[in-house]
Amino acid sequence: EKNAFLRLVVATLVCSCYAVVLAVVRPYKRVEDNVLAVATSLALLLLFLGTNWTTIFLGIEERYQEADPADVLGFGKLNAIVDTMIGLVVFALVVFLIGAVVAARRVAKVPTVRLVSTKQPPELSIGTGLTWHLFLSHIWSTGQDAVGNIKSELQLLVPGLKIFLDVDDLKDIGSLEEYIQHSQMILFFLSCGYFRSKNCLREIRSSLEQSKPIVLVQEADPDKGGGTLHALRGECPDDLQQDIFAQVWTHTV
Repeated sequence: EKNAFLRLVVATLVCSCYAVVLAVVRPYKRVEDNVLAVATSLALLLLFLGTNWTTIFLGIEERYQEADPADVLGFGKLNAIVDTMIGLVVFALVVFLIGAVVAARRVAKVPTVRLVSTKQPPELSIGTGLTWHLFLSHIWSTGQDAVGNIKSELQLLVPGLKIFLDVDDLKDIGSLEEYIQHSQMILFFLSCGYFRSKNCLREIRSSLEQSKPIVLVQEADPDKGGGTLHALRGECPDDLQQDIFAQVWTHTV
Protein backbone atom coordinates (compact mmCIF):
# COMPACT_ATOMS: atom_id res chain seq x y z
CA GLU A 1 0.00 0.00 0.00
CA LYS A 2 1.22 3.46 -0.93
CA ASN A 3 1.40 5.09 2.51
CA ALA A 4 1.83 1.96 4.62
CA PHE A 5 5.49 2.64 5.48
CA LEU A 6 4.75 6.28 6.36
CA ARG A 7 2.03 5.17 8.77
CA LEU A 8 4.45 2.71 10.36
CA VAL A 9 7.02 5.47 10.88
CA VAL A 10 4.40 7.75 12.45
CA ALA A 11 3.18 4.92 14.68
CA THR A 12 6.77 4.24 15.77
CA LEU A 13 7.32 7.90 16.68
CA VAL A 14 4.01 8.08 18.59
CA CYS A 15 4.84 4.89 20.47
CA SER A 16 8.29 6.28 21.36
CA CYS A 17 6.78 9.50 22.74
CA TYR A 18 4.15 7.56 24.68
CA ALA A 19 6.81 5.35 26.30
CA VAL A 20 8.79 8.43 27.35
CA VAL A 21 5.65 10.09 28.78
CA LEU A 22 4.83 6.96 30.78
CA ALA A 23 8.35 6.83 32.20
CA VAL A 24 8.27 10.50 33.22
CA VAL A 25 4.66 10.95 34.40
CA ARG A 26 4.21 7.56 36.11
CA PRO A 27 0.40 7.72 36.00
CA TYR A 28 -0.27 4.65 38.15
CA LYS A 29 -0.18 4.51 41.93
CA ARG A 30 1.78 1.26 42.20
CA VAL A 31 5.41 1.20 41.09
CA GLU A 32 5.08 -2.23 39.50
CA ASP A 33 2.17 -1.01 37.36
CA ASN A 34 4.27 1.87 36.03
CA VAL A 35 7.17 -0.48 35.27
CA LEU A 36 4.94 -2.93 33.41
CA ALA A 37 3.29 -0.08 31.47
CA VAL A 38 6.67 1.14 30.25
CA ALA A 39 7.69 -2.45 29.46
CA THR A 40 4.65 -3.09 27.27
CA SER A 41 5.16 0.24 25.49
CA LEU A 42 8.78 -0.68 24.82
CA ALA A 43 7.73 -4.10 23.53
CA LEU A 44 5.23 -2.43 21.18
CA LEU A 45 7.94 -0.03 20.03
CA LEU A 46 10.26 -2.94 19.23
CA LEU A 47 7.48 -4.61 17.23
CA PHE A 48 6.97 -1.43 15.20
CA LEU A 49 10.71 -1.22 14.56
CA GLY A 50 10.71 -4.86 13.46
CA THR A 51 7.82 -4.15 11.10
CA ASN A 52 9.69 -1.15 9.67
CA TRP A 53 12.77 -3.26 9.02
CA THR A 54 10.63 -6.00 7.47
CA THR A 55 8.94 -3.49 5.16
CA ILE A 56 12.31 -2.06 4.10
CA PHE A 57 13.70 -5.58 3.59
CA LEU A 58 10.80 -6.60 1.34
CA GLY A 59 10.97 -3.30 -0.53
CA ILE A 60 14.66 -3.82 -1.32
CA GLU A 61 14.01 -7.36 -2.52
CA GLU A 62 11.07 -6.22 -4.68
CA ARG A 63 12.57 -3.10 -6.28
CA TYR A 64 16.23 -3.98 -6.45
CA GLN A 65 16.52 -7.56 -7.57
CA GLU A 66 20.29 -7.63 -7.49
CA ALA A 67 20.71 -5.73 -4.20
CA ASP A 68 21.53 -7.51 -0.97
CA PRO A 69 19.38 -6.31 1.99
CA ALA A 70 22.22 -7.23 4.31
CA ASP A 71 24.24 -4.30 2.92
CA VAL A 72 21.54 -1.90 4.18
CA LEU A 73 19.96 -3.58 7.20
CA GLY A 74 22.60 -6.06 8.30
CA PHE A 75 20.15 -8.93 7.81
CA GLY A 76 20.34 -11.24 4.83
CA LYS A 77 17.13 -13.12 5.56
CA LEU A 78 13.68 -12.04 6.70
CA ASN A 79 13.57 -14.75 9.35
CA ALA A 80 16.62 -13.19 11.01
CA ILE A 81 14.76 -9.90 11.50
CA VAL A 82 11.71 -11.65 12.96
CA ASP A 83 13.79 -13.82 15.29
CA THR A 84 15.83 -10.82 16.47
CA MET A 85 12.72 -8.75 17.22
CA ILE A 86 11.06 -11.61 19.09
CA GLY A 87 14.22 -12.11 21.11
CA LEU A 88 14.49 -8.38 21.95
CA VAL A 89 10.82 -8.20 22.98
CA VAL A 90 11.13 -11.24 25.23
CA PHE A 91 14.37 -9.88 26.72
CA ALA A 92 12.81 -6.46 27.38
CA LEU A 93 9.75 -7.98 29.03
CA VAL A 94 11.86 -10.25 31.24
CA VAL A 95 14.10 -7.36 32.31
CA PHE A 96 11.16 -5.12 33.14
CA LEU A 97 9.33 -7.95 34.89
CA ILE A 98 12.34 -8.48 37.12
CA GLY A 99 12.46 -4.73 37.67
CA ALA A 100 8.79 -4.69 38.65
CA VAL A 101 9.32 -7.48 41.17
CA VAL A 102 12.35 -5.72 42.68
CA ALA A 103 10.49 -2.40 42.83
CA ALA A 104 7.48 -4.05 44.46
CA ARG A 105 9.69 -5.62 47.12
CA ARG A 106 11.37 -2.30 47.85
CA VAL A 107 8.03 -0.54 48.16
CA ALA A 108 6.75 -3.29 50.43
CA LYS A 109 9.63 -2.62 52.82
CA VAL A 110 8.75 1.08 53.13
CA PRO A 111 6.57 1.66 56.24
CA THR A 112 3.29 2.80 54.69
CA VAL A 113 -0.33 2.65 55.78
CA ARG A 114 -2.03 -0.24 53.96
CA LEU A 115 -5.59 -1.52 53.82
CA VAL A 116 -6.12 -4.92 55.40
CA SER A 117 -8.42 -5.98 52.56
CA THR A 118 -6.06 -5.23 49.64
CA LYS A 119 -2.63 -4.93 51.27
CA GLN A 120 -2.26 -1.74 49.23
CA PRO A 121 -2.06 1.94 50.28
CA PRO A 122 -5.49 3.59 50.42
CA GLU A 123 -6.70 5.54 47.40
CA LEU A 124 -6.93 9.11 48.64
CA SER A 125 -9.87 11.27 47.66
CA ILE A 126 -10.31 14.99 48.06
CA GLY A 127 -13.45 17.09 47.86
CA THR A 128 -14.35 19.30 44.92
CA GLY A 129 -12.59 22.65 45.08
CA LEU A 130 -10.11 21.46 47.72
CA THR A 131 -6.33 21.46 47.30
CA TRP A 132 -4.95 19.88 50.47
CA HIS A 133 -6.00 16.89 52.53
CA LEU A 134 -4.61 18.44 55.71
CA PHE A 135 -3.73 21.94 56.96
CA LEU A 136 -1.12 22.22 59.72
CA SER A 137 -2.00 25.12 62.03
CA HIS A 138 0.82 25.98 64.44
CA ILE A 139 2.90 28.76 65.94
CA TRP A 140 6.40 29.08 64.56
CA SER A 141 8.22 29.64 67.84
CA THR A 142 7.24 26.34 69.48
CA GLY A 143 5.73 24.22 66.71
CA GLN A 144 7.66 24.67 63.48
CA ASP A 145 10.03 21.72 63.84
CA ALA A 146 7.35 19.37 65.13
CA VAL A 147 4.83 20.02 62.34
CA GLY A 148 7.62 19.69 59.78
CA ASN A 149 8.27 16.21 61.14
CA ILE A 150 4.54 15.48 61.16
CA LYS A 151 4.27 16.40 57.48
CA SER A 152 7.26 14.34 56.39
CA GLU A 153 6.18 11.29 58.42
CA LEU A 154 2.58 11.41 57.21
CA GLN A 155 3.63 11.71 53.57
CA LEU A 156 5.98 8.76 54.04
CA LEU A 157 3.22 6.66 55.60
CA VAL A 158 0.53 7.80 53.15
CA PRO A 159 2.03 8.49 49.70
CA GLY A 160 0.11 11.13 47.78
CA LEU A 161 -1.13 12.94 50.89
CA LYS A 162 -1.27 16.70 50.22
CA ILE A 163 -0.46 18.73 53.34
CA PHE A 164 -0.41 22.50 53.70
CA LEU A 165 2.58 23.80 55.65
CA ASP A 166 3.32 27.52 55.72
CA VAL A 167 7.03 27.25 54.92
CA ASP A 168 6.18 25.22 51.81
CA ASP A 169 2.85 26.59 50.62
CA LEU A 170 2.13 30.02 52.15
CA LYS A 171 2.24 32.78 49.53
CA ASP A 172 0.04 35.42 51.13
CA ILE A 173 -0.46 35.75 54.90
CA GLY A 174 -3.67 37.65 54.17
CA SER A 175 -5.20 34.58 52.54
CA LEU A 176 -5.12 32.24 55.55
CA GLU A 177 -8.88 31.85 55.46
CA GLU A 178 -8.72 30.82 51.80
CA TYR A 179 -6.07 28.21 52.56
CA ILE A 180 -8.36 26.83 55.27
CA GLN A 181 -11.25 26.83 52.82
CA HIS A 182 -9.26 24.74 50.36
CA SER A 183 -8.19 22.18 52.98
CA GLN A 184 -10.17 19.04 53.83
CA MET A 185 -9.10 18.70 57.47
CA ILE A 186 -7.32 20.97 59.93
CA LEU A 187 -4.72 19.99 62.51
CA PHE A 188 -4.28 22.32 65.49
CA PHE A 189 -0.80 21.84 66.97
CA LEU A 190 -1.19 22.92 70.59
CA SER A 191 2.01 24.36 72.04
CA CYS A 192 2.91 27.34 74.21
CA GLY A 193 1.81 30.58 72.61
CA TYR A 194 -0.45 28.94 70.01
CA PHE A 195 -3.63 30.57 71.30
CA ARG A 196 -1.88 33.93 71.67
CA SER A 197 -0.96 34.12 67.99
CA LYS A 198 -3.26 36.35 65.93
CA ASN A 199 -2.72 34.30 62.79
CA CYS A 200 -3.34 31.02 64.60
CA LEU A 201 -6.58 32.44 65.98
CA ARG A 202 -7.57 33.41 62.43
CA GLU A 203 -6.99 29.84 61.34
CA ILE A 204 -8.94 28.47 64.31
CA ARG A 205 -11.95 30.76 63.81
CA SER A 206 -12.01 30.14 60.07
CA SER A 207 -11.89 26.36 60.62
CA LEU A 208 -14.80 26.51 63.06
CA GLU A 209 -16.85 28.86 60.87
CA GLN A 210 -16.43 26.53 57.90
CA SER A 211 -17.17 23.43 60.04
CA LYS A 212 -13.92 21.75 59.07
CA PRO A 213 -13.01 18.42 60.73
CA ILE A 214 -10.34 19.12 63.35
CA VAL A 215 -7.52 17.08 64.89
CA LEU A 216 -5.81 18.28 68.09
CA VAL A 217 -2.14 17.41 68.55
CA GLN A 218 -0.61 18.45 71.87
CA GLU A 219 3.08 19.08 72.51
CA ALA A 220 3.52 17.82 76.07
CA ASP A 221 7.29 18.20 76.41
CA PRO A 222 8.15 21.53 78.14
CA ASP A 223 11.65 21.40 76.66
CA LYS A 224 10.09 21.57 73.20
CA GLY A 225 7.64 24.36 73.95
CA GLY A 226 4.85 22.15 75.21
CA GLY A 227 2.80 21.94 78.35
CA THR A 228 -0.08 20.22 80.02
CA LEU A 229 -3.46 20.31 78.36
CA HIS A 230 -4.78 22.35 81.27
CA ALA A 231 -2.03 24.96 80.83
CA LEU A 232 -2.49 25.15 77.07
CA ARG A 233 -6.25 25.39 77.46
CA GLY A 234 -5.73 28.28 79.83
CA GLU A 235 -4.26 30.31 76.95
CA CYS A 236 -7.32 29.72 74.78
CA PRO A 237 -9.82 32.62 74.51
CA ASP A 238 -13.05 31.98 76.42
CA ASP A 239 -15.23 32.15 73.31
CA LEU A 240 -13.28 29.27 71.72
CA GLN A 241 -13.05 26.98 74.74
CA GLN A 242 -16.32 25.18 74.11
CA ASP A 243 -15.79 24.67 70.38
CA ILE A 244 -12.27 23.30 70.75
CA PHE A 245 -12.11 21.40 74.02
CA ALA A 246 -15.71 20.36 74.63
CA GLN A 247 -16.17 18.65 71.25
CA VAL A 248 -15.27 15.09 70.30
CA TRP A 249 -12.30 16.05 68.16
CA THR A 250 -9.49 13.51 67.86
CA HIS A 251 -6.78 14.41 70.37
CA THR A 252 -3.27 13.01 70.52
CA VAL A 253 -0.13 13.90 72.44
